[in-house]
Amino acid sequence: MSVLKCPADLTLISDEMSIGDVVRDIIRQGPHEEPLHVLDLDDVVQKHYGWRDQMPRVSPFYAVKCNDDPRILQTLITLGLGFDCASKGELECILDFGVEPERIIFAQPAKSIPSLLYARSKKVSVMTFDSGIELEKIHQYYPEAQLVLRMRHDALKVRCLLGKKFGCDPVKEAPALLRKAAKLRMNVVGISFHVGSDCEEHEVYYDAVKSARGLFDYAKSIGYELSLLDIGGGFPGDHNKPIDRYAQAVNRAIDHFFPAEENVRVIAEPGRYYVASAVTLVSFVDSKRFVTERLEDGTERTRVFYYLNDGIYGTFYCTAHEGQEAIPIVQRKTGAKEYSSSVWGPTCDVIDLILPDIVLPELDIGDSVVFENVGAYGLVTSCRFNGFPLPKVIAYLREGTWKILEDLTAASVALASAHSLEDGMDGKVLVTHKNYTPLAETTYLV
Repeated sequence: MSVLKCPADLTLISDEMSIGDVVRDIIRQGPHEEPLHVLDLDDVVQKHYGWRDQMPRVSPFYAVKCNDDPRILQTLITLGLGFDCASKGELECILDFGVEPERIIFAQPAKSIPSLLYARSKKVSVMTFDSGIELEKIHQYYPEAQLVLRMRHDALKVRCLLGKKFGCDPVKEAPALLRKAAKLRMNVVGISFHVGSDCEEHEVYYDAVKSARGLFDYAKSIGYELSLLDIGGGFPGDHNKPIDRYAQAVNRAIDHFFPAEENVRVIAEPGRYYVASAVTLVSFVDSKRFVTERLEDGTERTRVFYYLNDGIYGTFYCTAHEGQEAIPIVQRKTGAKEYSSSVWGPTCDVIDLILPDIVLPELDIGDSVVFENVGAYGLVTSCRFNGFPLPKVIAYLREGTWKILEDLTAASVALASAHSLEDGMDGKVLVTHKNYTPLAETTYLV
């Protein structure tokens, strides 16, 4: 492993080295007490390059809630992204990096008064609302805010249906809210929506943009000239889930309903897309036991319980509560017998169950169990229940990409805009979809 001088919490590797090589090195040095999140920052850079290539009219505002690792945030800042913040804490985090308030949208339709006052003190002016009460609160505490009306438009196939909590009905509620805002002389600048987290339906974006167009037209009829369309998040980010079809639907919609000559700024709030595939979990078998099960036909079967050093109070919150699939990658040893197995987390809680029923080759104490695509919500939702450690994040970046980011940082003072930063990346990203090899396809794994 070739290492250059760099910040203590970032390891530079040679351009020829794969993240699979890194994971194998970690496994050889194990087992480890804490679960390990292997963060591949090249993957984050690659995702940005892919986004700009496929949706050039849509400016990404990264959803900080998804993964707030400072190395991810610093990389995205350097690449010129904006940021979707939903709390005072997230605003503080991003502003402390020196990000300009114009690169932030306060995308929280139910803001606390202290957070609203904080946003005002820092001149973070663009923010969402979806109710008359929220509108009145903003009118009282931040009357000069630039408002974005969040409408509801739900996809049917999503991991998390956000419309149950946020978003006004575009027909029954939105027009009245726009009229109320006009009466209060509030500055409404745009419309937003969020189809739901980890959406499986690309066409829903077309329909949502169409609905937003109707609200743009209505707003114009009562004196507003809206200039911002926020298409939210919901874009997938796993290795095997490209966004091509989503991009096609979005591009088709905005080109038809918001042609470029109208000068409507289009932004999105991707989170999972940027970071899901960037993190690989390396966990280890702490213990195991054999359990005899009696089947319905009266026969018996042996099941193996495995207890890992990570569970639903760590990386696998979304597996337990949102049905996110967990796919274990294990080393298949010669002659190993397969068993029906259950994979548990380390805590004393009986609900700490990652995989209730899966066939695995027999594993030994100290063996590794690897899970890809855990970068989205795998760390920010974890806690120290039962005294077990949080996953430890180990970040890696290729030397060539580090040099590019250094150059971008040095040049940023002279560049006129974040868009210029993005142009500076063209043709320089070392990792692309074409030459990336998923970890599961490497030789020592199943």
